[in-house]
Amino acid sequence: MKPLVLALKHEPGQRLDLAPLTPHLIEGKSVKDVAAIELQTTRETITVGDTFKIRSSGAESIRFEGGSGRLDNIGMNMKAGEIVIEGDCGKSLGRNMSGGNLVAMGDSGPFAGSAMSGGRIEIAGDAGGFLGAPLEGEMEGMTGGLLIVRGNAGERAGDRLRRGTIVIEGSAGDFPGSRIIAGTLIVLGELSLIHI
Repeated sequence: MKPLVLALKHEPGQRLDLAPLTPHLIEGKSVKDVAAIELQTTRETITVGDTFKIRSSGAESIRFEGGSGRLDNIGMNMKAGEIVIEGDCGKSLGRNMSGGNLVAMGDSGPFAGSAMSGGRIEIAGDAGGFLGAPLEGEMEGMTGGLLIVRGNAGERAGDRLRRGTIVIEGSAGDFPGSRIIAGTLIVLGELSLIHI
């Protein structure tokens, strides 16, 4: 089945929350309905149609053509299906994801895979800090699933990891596996630790 394609028109002028654009939330919606979805922002009201050119087929697979570090929460709460981002993305990629397949072909911001409980995330580039970690005030990080980073990861990768597997093919920043309880954290490159 051909994917729903969302082609970025231009670099966003502000951070955009793309959490509403997951397969289970847009299933059955027309192109017009998808275009009218409002995206949470930092300043002014923006819709999907303001930001993306939309080519529709099925909602089981979503493809973002173009990326930006200002595109936050892609794949948040994702339960099934597939999302592919042809470029970079912002913070909280795949946060609270429980199923499906999420692929970022560029770099991702901090907190990718935060509170993830299932499914698979693959980041072709580098990942920001707190990979698979909880947000401030939360007690548990990643509790299941598979998270693969082909490049390097920032500080505190796997913080409060409970279950699941994180594989970093490059190097990891300071304090990888901080406060880890269970699960698997694999770093194939160098580990960086702060020496006091």
